[in-house]
Amino acid sequence: MDLMEIGAEEAKEHEMTIEQSENEVHYKMSLKFLDILKRKGIVSDVEYAQIDELNRQSFSPCLAKVYV
Repeated sequence: MDLMEIGAEEAKEHEMTIEQSENEVHYKMSLKFLDILKRKGIVSDVEYAQIDELNRQSFSPCLAKVYV
């Protein structure tokens, strides 16, 4: 399954536009990557929070409250 299919499914499920669902997918991907960096000790808790905030501003995920 490619990202566009995932985004389209998410858009349908949560009644959002394709652009909004793509932002959700991109945000989730950035969060997974950020989790890996934190686990490996490459970023600190403070850096994690700062980067996550920037990602939320960039991607404007509608479901951000769910990811906390």
